[in-house]
Amino acid sequence: MSQPWLRDLEEKVQEAAGRLRELKEENAELRAENKQLAERAEEAETLALGGGAEGEAWQSERDEIRERVGRLVDSLSELLDSE
Repeated sequence: MSQPWLRDLEEKVQEAAGRLRELKEENAELRAENKQLAERAEEAETLALGGGAEGEAWQSERDEIRERVGRLVDSLSELLDSE
């Protein structure tokens, strides 16, 4: 005898598990992108050393990108930690 509430629960658990897998993949992609951006920012910083206002602009943009990507990674990590 099939229990409707149990079937519904199983479906919801499967959906949640699928979404968590998607979020883990997205988190991994964001971490890789964050790493690439950090590397590019380091290169830009090296090039901009002694660049005056232009160097400051690069540093500001780098800090903003790092902060925004960091917030995205933190948000995804919170979702994954709630498993």
